[in-house]
Amino acid sequence: MSTQQSRNIEIVKRFTDQPERLPTGLRARIEAACEGQPVQLYALADLDAEMKLSHTWVAITPRHLVIAAEGEDGEYGLSVVERCRITALRSRPGLSCTVLAVLGAHGESELAVLRYTHRQRKAVENLVFVLEQGLSGREVPVGDPDETYAEALASPVLSARASVKVNRMAIIWRLVGYLRPYRSRVLWGTVAAAGMTLLSLVPPYVLRVLIDGALRPARAGEVSWEQASRTAWMAVAAVGVTYALRQLCAWVRLRYMAILGEDVARDLRAELYEHLQRLSLSYYSKTKTGSIISRMTSDIDRLWHFIAFGVVNFSLSVVTLIGLATVLLCLDWRLGLVMVVPVPLLFIGLYRHSELMGRLCLRAWRKWSQVTGYMSDTIAGVKVVKAFSRERAERRSFRERNCDVTEELNSLHLVWTAFWPKLMGAVRGLMVLVWILALPRVMAPEGSEVVALSIGTFVSFMLYMTMFTHPVEEIGTMTNMINRATSSAHRVFEILDTEPEVRAAAEPVVLSQVQGRVAFRNVTFAYDGVRQVLRGVSFEVEPGEMIGLVGPSGAGKTTVINLIVRFYDATDGQVLIDGHDVRELDLELYRRQVGMVLQDPYLFHGSILDNIRYGVPEAESERVISAARAAGAHDFICKLPHGYETVVGERGHTLSGGERQRVSIARAVLSNPRILILDEATSSVDTETERQIQEALDRLIAGRTTFAIAHRLSTLKRASRLFVIEEGRVSEEGTHEELLAREGGTYRKLCRMQQELTGTFAV
Repeated sequence: MSTQQSRNIEIVKRFTDQPERLPTGLRARIEAACEGQPVQLYALADLDAEMKLSHTWVAITPRHLVIAAEGEDGEYGLSVVERCRITALRSRPGLSCTVLAVLGAHGESELAVLRYTHRQRKAVENLVFVLEQGLSGREVPVGDPDETYAEALASPVLSARASVKVNRMAIIWRLVGYLRPYRSRVLWGTVAAAGMTLLSLVPPYVLRVLIDGALRPARAGEVSWEQASRTAWMAVAAVGVTYALRQLCAWVRLRYMAILGEDVARDLRAELYEHLQRLSLSYYSKTKTGSIISRMTSDIDRLWHFIAFGVVNFSLSVVTLIGLATVLLCLDWRLGLVMVVPVPLLFIGLYRHSELMGRLCLRAWRKWSQVTGYMSDTIAGVKVVKAFSRERAERRSFRERNCDVTEELNSLHLVWTAFWPKLMGAVRGLMVLVWILALPRVMAPEGSEVVALSIGTFVSFMLYMTMFTHPVEEIGTMTNMINRATSSAHRVFEILDTEPEVRAAAEPVVLSQVQGRVAFRNVTFAYDGVRQVLRGVSFEVEPGEMIGLVGPSGAGKTTVINLIVRFYDATDGQVLIDGHDVRELDLELYRRQVGMVLQDPYLFHGSILDNIRYGVPEAESERVISAARAAGAHDFICKLPHGYETVVGERGHTLSGGERQRVSIARAVLSNPRILILDEATSSVDTETERQIQEALDRLIAGRTTFAIAHRLSTLKRASRLFVIEEGRVSEEGTHEELLAREGGTYRKLCRMQQELTGTFAV
């Protein structure tokens, strides 16, 4: 093995062996250097000044920024910077790394310079986000630094905001905002729930009146049995009316609030779906479909019960607890203090427990999202799985993920079930203590020094004390529900708070009739903001021209198409349509006048008729048939069992690749576009079908600006001009004949290679 190979192996090993968390000893040194302040967040800047892999830990405490650089001897040297000296942070993205400069006042421009690879980008962005919020005077609550760092490495698509601790109160208030359109229903449900609570306080009071005002005086001869009997029956009637009214309130509450929860969940699903339609393609390229579906289904399902019952129940439980505490103190302040004074301590413990549960819930739901994402991938690609006999491996892989999420959920349940008995044990202990203190007073003879307690008051107090445990249990249960709901809401709001990269203009230019003049002016573009796919591309296309885009894979041909349709915005330069910047156009109206036939034809589950007129749903059957004839699809459609009403499976899997392609072409033909884009439109058809489609396309492109991408160069002979794209630049431009005549030209080489390959297959 050569020296260079050994060095490469060592570099790779050092990169892959990066530590998963800040070393414990180093963490203790950092906190000692910062006057005992705890480490809030940390990240690994894994490049040194010479851009070699290294270990430089960066940590922040409430008042300090600490840089711990590893020396040649393996020891870390600490550099401590007070956060009050930091005035700004400036990052300079590069091709494979980013340089972050920590800037101070005028006399000390760069307090620190950090260099890191893309693997550490999200972890460092967490630090930058917290520091920048601090510069703005806003304190950001953060969770466990080890968990935050692990999540940043494991979830490269998470924003910096997603890695810090969830602000549960802000999320709850935001959820409550979805109740505004249903204020009347909320009011009736709240009144009914409050009525249930108030009515539940009546029976113990009636029992006290019955015992002390009727039964005990009657036995003592203080009142007649007839008078006591009337009082007793009045008490029974009061209790019966109370129970009837309470049941009526329960019915009203359930009727209004259950439907309310479903309506709010519907609104939330609709808002989420509408927002997903507005998001740019870049979002979908970074986010798994399964994760999105999980948030739209299971996460929103977890929210409706909390919205319908949780908010009201939690509020009423707190009010009930305060009311019961007041009643207990009024009945007997000595025994009341025994029950009331320890309650704040119980809730402090409940709050701390809920903090832990919140972090565990968020981790569990992220693991669950990974399971749904994995299912979405493998089910959609089941044909590939079966083709490579990977069923057993996929089952094993799913089993591992399923076990991971189960472990997370079990750890959540273990924490909950360990805490809950302690909480309720403490409450029951208070109740036993009340019994111990109350019984001597109930049994005390007359004239004793012990403060007497009447039997009626004792029984009433015991009943109210039993009721006292219910709101405590309710609040404890609700904190668990709140943690689950806020975790789910956080994941839903993550999507709703994602801004589309392609935004509509504030005052868009309306092109009711696109002419088809397209121009690129020094256009540069990078999908990831770093690696440039297009580099200073410039050209002009007149209306009605057919432009062929050729070049090796990855050169930037499809990117040109994406910018014309404005799936993405240029990083630099301008894309002009009829002299207007495409970013200024009314995007919806503009795209209606652009037809696309993609390399991978996508059909929706439904009839062929519905798929063809997807872009023009009001089109008559005659227009649909005409478009299908133009695409060479009419004949094979007529041979299907139900003709145009034949239902194709998901993604059109019941049709062949060529048939799907022709239906896709018919869909583009029907929309009668002014700009037509063909991305390998004939790649999935045989030679005879290609000839038929080519003839149809020749008729279709007349009078339309057309951009065609094709690796089969023979299909581009009729193009007005050909653009040869190499490494993000237009290297050659001209007609088919002109480019073939160019000695040493790229297009000529591509044609010769294709002819040789065709000849090889012919032999």
